[in-house]
Amino acid sequence: MLVRFWGVRGSISTPMTSDEIKKKILWVIKQALGQDLGSDRQLEEFVDDLPKHMVGTYGGNTPCVELESGDTTIVFDAGSGIRGLGIRLMEGRFGKGAGTCHLFLSHTHWDHIQGLPFFLPAYVPGNKVVIYSPDPDIRQSLSAQQDPRYFPVPLEAMEADIDFVLLSEGKKTLIDDIEVSNIKLNHPGGAFGYRAQKGDAALVYATDIEVANIDSPEMKKYINFFSGAKILVFDSQYTLVEAFEKEDWGHSSSLKGVDIMTEAGVDTLVLFHHEPTYDDRTLWDIFQRTSKYAKLQGVNSASRVIMAYEGLELTI
Repeated sequence: MLVRFWGVRGSISTPMTSDEIKKKILWVIKQALGQDLGSDRQLEEFVDDLPKHMVGTYGGNTPCVELESGDTTIVFDAGSGIRGLGIRLMEGRFGKGAGTCHLFLSHTHWDHIQGLPFFLPAYVPGNKVVIYSPDPDIRQSLSAQQDPRYFPVPLEAMEADIDFVLLSEGKKTLIDDIEVSNIKLNHPGGAFGYRAQKGDAALVYATDIEVANIDSPEMKKYINFFSGAKILVFDSQYTLVEAFEKEDWGHSSSLKGVDIMTEAGVDTLVLFHHEPTYDDRTLWDIFQRTSKYAKLQGVNSASRVIMAYEGLELTI
């Protein structure tokens, strides 16, 4: 199974500013001074060695994660990142009206559905988009987003076959050879996490979750749900201090993610749903502190922590 990240920001899309780009350019130029960069190969090696926050960006699109397994396409959330996914899918069978997309929505806060009106495969006759949600009003919620007062094209104008599947809490859904289960998360208004299991390999998508103390009784159900996952995509919007200051806002921290990773025996922790006010440098600093904390906590050397960025691909 291949996991691709198309949107990793939380709350609102966050385009990079010209000032941020200028700072990156100046920093790179300073690093290049005195370097022997006389050949294309030397230039390429120099750029490849630069840290992520300076050579690129973590991205500004809101949540969308793709899981690909053979001809099976599963997508978690339809934030603004799903627009880029749709463009890429159109290059294959979706562009010919022969694709099926299984879309699991964590909840209907705007940052998790705002990209759906721009999902090109949904406008191609012959394609099929199956939308899964525990929300009994999901069709109405998505239709409301495309009300003429807010968007010129209604949901009914999508010419693909749009189906809605109502999930009950804890229900398991089989999609080809992948079993997807769900769990209710601690988030204002409600949200759901998903676990996609194929054989011994599992991806857990758990964004928009506020967690209590790792030893609290409430955490046991989450630890069990995350247990043994190859990849855990986890809400790390706040620093630990902010998580305490913003109690009941429905988000967590990267350090809490490490605690859960350790307790649940997760192989790879992907920090996700980045705070929109954090620039790339801030996210890099949080990643460094989180990696140090993971080492202090004795995280298994075979395990790893990754700061999610647009374009990230992981194989399980």
